Amino acid sequence: NKREFNRPHRVPTLSADHPDYDPKGGYWRGAVWPPTNYMLLRGLTGVGYDDLAAAIGRNHHDNVVRVFEKTNTVWENYAPESARPGSPAKDQFVGWGGVGPVAVFLEYVLGLRPDVPAGKLVWDVRLTEAHGVKRYPFGARGTLDLYAARRKSASDEPRLDVKSNVPLTLEVRWAGKTRRMKVSPQ
Repeated sequence: NKREFNRPHRVPTLSADHPDYDPKGGYWRGAVWPPTNYMLLRGLTGVGYDDLAAAIGRNHHDNVVRVFEKTNTVWENYAPESARPGSPAKDQFVGWGGVGPVAVFLEYVLGLRPDVPAGKLVWDVRLTEAHGVKRYPFGARGTLDLYAARRKSASDEPRLDVKSNVPLTLEVRWAGKTRRMKVSPQ
C-alpha cells in the first residue's frame, strides 16, 4: 500500500500514514533499516512471496547504491522518501549496513539462496542480462562459479554454466517455472 509501506525506498519502520512518520527517517519513525529489511525479505521468501521479496530487495539495493554513489559510504539507515541517508544516520556503517550491498544483492537481485545443510542452491533468475558470481562460498569448503547468459526475455529458460568443488542440487527458477539438476564436483 503506497500510503503505508510502499515508499520510494522500501520498507520504512513506521507506516507513512502514521502521525509520527518522518519522511527523512527519524531513526525508528520511518527510516529504512538494512537488518529489518533483510528479515522482512527472508520472511516473505519463507512463505512463498518471492516476487514481492525480489521487488523489495531490488528497490532497497538500488537505493543503497544511489546513496553510496552520492556519499561514498554505507549508512546505518536510509530515508524512506528519497535516495538519501536517514536523518539521523551513522556513516561508514558496514556492519549491518553491508546487508543491502552484499546479502540482498546476492539473494534478491542475483537470486542466489543457499541451503547448505540440504546441499541445495536456489537460483531465482530474474535478470535478463548476463550475470554471475565467481568463487561463491557454499558452506565451509564449497566454492561455486555461476554464470547466466543473456536472455531476450524473462520467460526464456536461463542458460547456465555452473562449476562446483562440492556436490549439490541446483534449483533454477524463472518466470514461474522450476528445473532441478544435480551438480557434480569438477
